[in-house]
Amino acid sequence: MDEVDVSDKVALIRSKHDKFVSLSFDTISSSGANGAVIHYKPEKGSCLQIDKDDIYLCDSGAQYSDGTTDVTRTVHLGVPSQYQKDCFTRVAMGHIDLAMAVFPPGTKGTCLDCLARRPLWNVGLNYQHGTGHGVGSFLNVHEGPCRISAGNRISKHEMGLKKGMILSNEPGYYESGKFGIRIESLVEVVETSIGPDDGKYLTFSTITMAPLERKLINTELMTSAQVEWVNQYHLTVREKVGALFEELGKSQELKDWLHTMTEPL
Repeated sequence: MDEVDVSDKVALIRSKHDKFVSLSFDTISSSGANGAVIHYKPEKGSCLQIDKDDIYLCDSGAQYSDGTTDVTRTVHLGVPSQYQKDCFTRVAMGHIDLAMAVFPPGTKGTCLDCLARRPLWNVGLNYQHGTGHGVGSFLNVHEGPCRISAGNRISKHEMGLKKGMILSNEPGYYESGKFGIRIESLVEVVETSIGPDDGKYLTFSTITMAPLERKLINTELMTSAQVEWVNQYHLTVREKVGALFEELGKSQELKDWLHTMTEPL
């Protein structure tokens, strides 16, 4: 299969879902070096075959009558190099650190952006796009006025984060001519039990349910809290997606895949 074949397959699967209306954007289906092109769009005749020796990145989403989705997962179908694993792990660490952030109501996303970049910055790496954007409900998949982006992009129109907002959490790393890595989940701003009654502190609840690529994770780089976050997230994915698989009568092969992908690190 090539990049377009996979993109078309993703669209076909989504189109069969209840309440599906359309894709929310053109699917970014990218193998190897094409993954380093952040807004890559594959085209027949010039796209790459999906190669088991390369990293594969897929960023897709859809409009449903009851909501809008946007998710990116990066996988490897063969045996990744240690360098690829370390890069992926640092992206995952940033994704996790942002997901675990606790902050006062009204905090602007620009104040949180560095949490997602710090594991990359620590080894001289970075990415040249925002870390998160607002997402509407059957509206715009990129929607203001909230966002999470680098401090040098502060806008007077940016709104502080409030309970109930939905944003993306999507750090990445891109190496020109080699590969691209991005992990994107949607998160909801929710209250914690911390702080005064009239202003409880906030955090993020990850609402995208899709496993992370375990073979690309190097736990030796991670803190125990980061490892525990992945394990708890995967347990939630197993329970929620597993229940949906049962309801929809999915194959045992697919159920076994879910079980394998959500094993503890």
